[in-house]
Amino acid sequence: MNALRAAQIEQGNIDPYSIFTQPCKDTSTLRHNMRGHYPWMSRAYDPCTERYSKVYFNRLEVQKALHANVTALSYPWQTCSDIVGNYWTDAPLSMLPIYKELIAAGLRIWVYSGDTDAVVPVTATRYSIDALKLPTVINWYPWYDNGKVGGWSQAYKGLTLVTVTGAGHEVPLHRPRQAFILFRSFLENKLMPS
Repeated sequence: MNALRAAQIEQGNIDPYSIFTQPCKDTSTLRHNMRGHYPWMSRAYDPCTERYSKVYFNRLEVQKALHANVTALSYPWQTCSDIVGNYWTDAPLSMLPIYKELIAAGLRIWVYSGDTDAVVPVTATRYSIDALKLPTVINWYPWYDNGKVGGWSQAYKGLTLVTVTGAGHEVPLHRPRQAFILFRSFLENKLMPS
């Protein structure tokens, strides 16, 4: 925990979920300052989304409509709750054995990752997939959206890895068009467009 606290101090004031995005501050000045400075960002992305969701999901009428918090918990809803993290005991330590089981059952698995995410970085994802020792079917290649690199992909036996350029942790929020292309390719059982 001490090492994690030291690392958090060293990282400075960045958004670890999207390292090139300005952190959430005053939303009016933030929106003005972003205009034209970050061309890779979707106009729809607002780095204060997490702040808004905390307010929204703690509204009594929203909780009633969602049939949430029916036990009237004494603490507010949070996007990433330490309560869940500390007390959820039936989660696996690693998804790798589950991936192996699903691949053995013949299910197609696609893992995708935004390349500006420092919380679940592409490098860590690639190391994890390498640990599965899956044979490579198609080597690392760029995929395209309207003639521009939308990311990179590699196909393994039973699993496909796709990265999305300029996207953070929540790929559809940062890069909705590229997320749609990824999802469509998965549903159509096609490789990413090259």
